Amino acid sequence: MKLRVLFLVGLGLSGALACSQGAPASGAPPTQAMSATAAASAAEPHAEPKEAGAKLKFKDGDDRERFSLKPKDDGAKLVDGEDQELARYKWKGGELKVSGPDDAVLAYVTGGPDAFQVKDAARSAVRYTLTREGAGWKLTDAQGAVLYTVASDGGGASVKGASGAEEIHVKVRDGKLSLRDPSGKTLLATKQPVSPDAAACLGFSSLDLPVRMALLFRLQSPAGAASP
Repeated sequence: MKLRVLFLVGLGLSGALACSQGAPASGAPPTQAMSATAAASAAEPHAEPKEAGAKLKFKDGDDRERFSLKPKDDGAKLVDGEDQELARYKWKGGELKVSGPDDAVLAYVTGGPDAFQVKDAARSAVRYTLTREGAGWKLTDAQGAVLYTVASDGGGASVKGASGAEEIHVKVRDGKLSLRDPSGKTLLATKQPVSPDAAACLGFSSLDLPVRMALLFRLQSPAGAASP
């Protein structure tokens, strides 16, 4: 009788162990559910900043990136070599608004295609005027005094100051555009497509970089780029 009882108890324990081993762990997600979750996560779109076209990157003579112009759907953004924002450019109808990283308005570039005006933040005064002169350009100040002239030069351009002496030479060679000082030293260079006349605006050294780049952007961008 005692042996029979022990035998029945042994059968009960064996059955319980078998059920315990066969049951799935509590809270463990089914394989199909995990696969569906992973697939949904992979398919989830990630927000990307809206950019229009490749950025215009300028390096110095030591091949260090100095600044870049990043086109956007509504204008462009100027950043330094560390990708820190320096200025914002936004089309306002036929005008280009120039703002700082804090959105404070710095200037407006109006006009075109043969005459551009750089106006103050209130649009109440003209600071500079860039007009086409023959095959080149002339930059004057608010009083009409000539600050710089740009002349085409064998596929490149020559930037001369008020004294008439050349300050910057824009040279295009083997798909690379460079801005050089009178000694021939490379100050800035880019392999992105940009017209020598537009790049020459970077030679207007008495102007702040955001304004120089605004003029470059305006000359480089077709008239149809401005959106209402």
